[in-house]
Order: sequence, then C-alpha cells, then structure tokens
Amino acid sequence: MQVRGLVVMATVSKGCLFCFLKLVFNMASHDDGASKIAKAAVLSFFATCLIIIIAFSTNSWLETDGTLENPKFIQLGLWNFCLREFKDVKHLYDRVFNGCRHVLDEEYHIIDWLLRPPFFIAVQLFFTLCFMLMLVGIAGTLMYVLCFTYEHQVKLLRALAWDLTIAAFCGTIAVITFGALGDSRDWMPDFEHNFLSWSFGLAVVGTFGLYLSATLFFIEAKVQAKKHRDTTSQATFSMEHKV
Repeated sequence: MQVRGLVVMATVSKGCLFCFLKLVFNMASHDDGASKIAKAAVLSFFATCLIIIIAFSTNSWLETDGTLENPKFIQLGLWNFCLREFKDVKHLYDRVFNGCRHVLDEEYHIIDWLLRPPFFIAVQLFFTLCFMLMLVGIAGTLMYVLCFTYEHQVKLLRALAWDLTIAAFCGTIAVITFGALGDSRDWMPDFEHNFLSWSFGLAVVGTFGLYLSATLFFIEAKVQAKKHRDTTSQATFSMEHKV
C-alpha cells in the first residue's frame, strides 16, 4: 500500500509538472503583463521542482566509491537500496540480500531496522513533506497565473511564499540530518568507502531553490500590495475631486 501511494504521488507530480512546464513556456514567450519578479519566481520554482523530483526519486544519495572489489553496499536513495551479498550484521538471519529493491519491499522487511534507522526515517519524512508542499506550491502557482483575480493575488502570493518557506525548512532538516549521519560508521558497511552522491547534492540545491522562490514570491506580493494601495488611493482621490 505504501509503495502504491508513492507511485501515485510520482504520477501526480509528473502531471502537475507537465502543466507547470506549459505555464512557464507561455510566461516566458508572451508579454502577458506579469512582472519580471513574477516571471523570475515562476521560472526559479519550475527549475527547483525539476531538481527536487529528481532528488526524491533517484538512488544516488549515498554510494560506494568503487574501490572495493566486492562491496556489500552499492548505493541508496530515499526509497531504494542496492546491496550485494549483504547479510544481517547481528546474524539473526542467514539470508543474503542482493540487488536493488524498494526500501519497503517484503524481502527487505526483516532488515528494516538496519536499513531505516530513526535518522533515516526522519530524512524520509521531512523530505517527503518538502515534496508534498512543493506540489501544493505548483497548484498554487497555476491558480495564481491562470484563474485568480487581481484582488486575491496578493493573498495567494503570500500563501505561496509561506508554503515554499515551510517546504524549504523541511528540506533543510532532511539534508542536514542526512549530511551529518548518512556516511557515518554506524550505518552502511565499509563507511570509509561511502560518499554523499549527486542525488543528495540535488536535494541541497533544490532546498536552496525553494528559499529563493519563496523570497521572490514574497517580494512580488509586496510589490502587488503597493500597487493595489496606490490604485485604491488614486481612485479615492479621483472620487473626492469629482465631488
């Protein structure tokens, strides 16, 4: 059930990203009245979404350096582990584990305590929250560009900015935790030959991208709020002048 949920989440994210791609293309190729800050915010967020989706779904958060002839650990992502001739370090089971499998696969269930220590469960949790809040941000961005009226844009921009800020905060917790403990001696075997790989790097870049996008949306909200106040003041002055 959990695996199926992740598959559904990935499918939904691809659909949202496709719609988002069309939106970005339209904004970049047409002068639709959107400010430069708004376009920069959307473009930055689109690039960040691509990066986070790749980091979320790929298996290169931690890898062996390739210097060992028969490493028991090959690589891992948030949801997949690649092992070779791997045995339970406590020798509770005689089973040997080979190949790349989902972390929730039944075959790996008996060593779940080893594959998913508390720190890694926390990494999965917080980066999944980051990912889901990013999807909310995609929906909000589509609403902002396609169907929200001018009067409600400021509120939506602020909501988007806060959503992405919280997503970035969750991502920060995830990458700091994994960066500190992912290649420690207490987890995967041959720790001295393991290194934080490119998927983890993308997660770090994506987290910074969320902070950047949130900042741009905050700035755009402030600009639009000032425009709204100026327009309201001008309309009020015109009415008083006529009277």
